[in-house]
Amino acid sequence: MKILNANISQKKINKLVDNSPSDVMTIWGKIKDWFGFSQEKKVLTLIHNVYFSQETTALEKNRDFFYLKKLAGEQYRNNFQYKSNNNSISYVIDFNGETIESSSDITPFVDAINKELNLNLKNYSSEELDAFINNYYKLSALSNDINDYEEKFIAFRAILMECIDDKKNPLDKRGFNLNDFKAKETFNDQYDYLKINSEKYLVNIDTEKLINHIYNSTEQHNYEELRGQVEKDILRYDLKFNNERISGITSLEEKLKLLNNKDTMVIFELLNQGIFPMIKDSFEKYDPIASMYSPFTGKTSVNIEQKGNSYIITVNNKKEITEPDIKKVSDISDQILNDFDYNSMNLYMKNFVDAPVSKEKLEVALNQYQNETEKRMTDSIDTKFNYNQSRFVLLEESINIKFEFNPDLMKKLTISTNESKVEYSLLKS
Repeated sequence: MKILNANISQKKINKLVDNSPSDVMTIWGKIKDWFGFSQEKKVLTLIHNVYFSQETTALEKNRDFFYLKKLAGEQYRNNFQYKSNNNSISYVIDFNGETIESSSDITPFVDAINKELNLNLKNYSSEELDAFINNYYKLSALSNDINDYEEKFIAFRAILMECIDDKKNPLDKRGFNLNDFKAKETFNDQYDYLKINSEKYLVNIDTEKLINHIYNSTEQHNYEELRGQVEKDILRYDLKFNNERISGITSLEEKLKLLNNKDTMVIFELLNQGIFPMIKDSFEKYDPIASMYSPFTGKTSVNIEQKGNSYIITVNNKKEITEPDIKKVSDISDQILNDFDYNSMNLYMKNFVDAPVSKEKLEVALNQYQNETEKRMTDSIDTKFNYNQSRFVLLEESINIKFEFNPDLMKKLTISTNESKVEYSLLKS
């Protein structure tokens, strides 16, 4: 469409139609008495997202509908109803017999839940689906204060019970089985079984945070102290400088003789075993599972490549199952974390811990959860949801960080984001 000298695209026209304020205000005029006047802007946004926006995702629409219902006065909340079946999900507002309804394909919602919780809702009846949706969105709609917490806590545990109930989705719940694992006769067969029945997860590094940790650690050490630590650690891993094997601290110092002590200490920080706790404290998004450890055989290697005045330093620590570890897998299989732990912990953090998530905030929230469970009889969830870290072992883990240190630059230490990652694997539950 062309108006005067302006061309208006079809996409823009659709967006203008989609954001029609008159329709939203018409609904608001009918239900404004259900909310406090201070809620007007928030309610208008929610109405738009649920009933008019073409860009709102299935999960966002569900979340916003239940939040809209929560904002309404208690006597009006029953006017907000949702209906679901295997094909669609609908959100209805009933004002004195007149209704407005928004219906959408339920498939994106089902797919999103399957991705988030590894839970297949396709075989659920309409009643079971309604119950699940009601519990799922209580998590995002209810607050964590004392008035709402118990109801939210009950909803969370109901969802966890769905995730560990294998009666509705028996084919989706096949995972690691210790008897099947032991029945494999060779190491290769057992290892292949572990690979098939494990899931890999990738965690991104906040490079700025890691660099700050490294410099802060350097400032807390003196040269001789840090040198002594590196001297011990060199014996524990494979260290190469321009592809030449380095077996002792004196040989390393000779390679770094062009650097002053302060710059050498920065490189020393990258070479001692303390680098790995710093890496695990530098994730872009806090991951309590990745922060744990694997007891299986590990191998650390560090490769230093000098290019002009720059030092490219690649630090790698890989823990993977080897033949001597097989018996250990059998002995501690109940303690190895699995994908249920991953999904349930993420669900808990998403809904019970305010952003940005931190270790400290999570621990406070988990203590609150534990206090609530202690009021109740123990059930199967308490041995499944890893809030008390009853399972704490990663199956395999790989840490690979690529640094570049140039003493001539203002920003001496940098990290390659493309080649730096932390990857770990968990058993399938």
